[in-house]
Amino acid sequence: MPGLIEEIQRDALNRDVPVDALLRKVKLAAAKLQLESLETWVEHELNGYDGELPNYRKITGQPAGWNPYNGWIPVYSGDERFMELISQAPVAQSVATLQDLIDNNSGRSLHYPLPPGMVASLNELMSFQTPRIVIQLGRGSIISILDTVRNMVLDWAIEMEKKGVLGDGMSFDPQEKIQAKQAMNTFHIGSIGNFVGNMGSGNTSGDIVVSIETIQKIKEAVKQIKSSHEELVKCGIDGERLSSKVAEIEEAISAPQPEKGRLRALLADARNILTGAAGNLTAEGAIALISSLASSLG
Repeated sequence: MPGLIEEIQRDALNRDVPVDALLRKVKLAAAKLQLESLETWVEHELNGYDGELPNYRKITGQPAGWNPYNGWIPVYSGDERFMELISQAPVAQSVATLQDLIDNNSGRSLHYPLPPGMVASLNELMSFQTPRIVIQLGRGSIISILDTVRNMVLDWAIEMEKKGVLGDGMSFDPQEKIQAKQAMNTFHIGSIGNFVGNMGSGNTSGDIVVSIETIQKIKEAVKQIKSSHEELVKCGIDGERLSSKVAEIEEAISAPQPEKGRLRALLADARNILTGAAGNLTAEGAIALISSLASSLG
């Protein structure tokens, strides 16, 4: 009887095995090998993300506004930074949902709707008014996310075999568990470090604790955002949501050992709220500042 790792390898190579079914086997292996970070990543891929996304889930498309007479009209701007902001779609849905989108939209582009606050702000900047703005995405960009996950799983399973971790049926012996954890201290699955750090590395302070310098920079950013709160609200920002997120950030940085993962997610949420006023200089400055801070967290 083949071990669980060999089963995962076989399923990763078989296109007929859905990615969500493949990930359930990875989740089982991660639980048995006590690889908590790997298990967390699998949970998010199976159930969807809430907060910061791995890089492979940030895809770019074509913004378009709805015109009742002419249909979807592409939105363009000479400002590259502005176009970048309104062209990136953070795809947070579960892999099963993404597969369903692919299966039921053959030959058609997919639409990622922009939030109402952002649409209102864009209407002030454009030569025509529209009730809806979406980011048009090709099916290939969604397929690429699923392929990336499948390839990452295959790479991980191959690495486990190289380290002598195969399992006996559904079980792993104590030595295999030790070898798996040691392997995960140096092996990275794709570019998901932005979300969970080194896979299997555990919650060591060197991996997830924020430096004093970074904490101070975040405090300064929070101070600037709070001082500009009234102006941001006038530009269409949801004041209550922004205040609530700022309070969460303040709580996170006041912890004895602030965690990188949580702060990255909170900063990403704040950035998404601020995009509701894209085009406003104050909001653009705050977005750029938050993006810089998020990058400094890894």
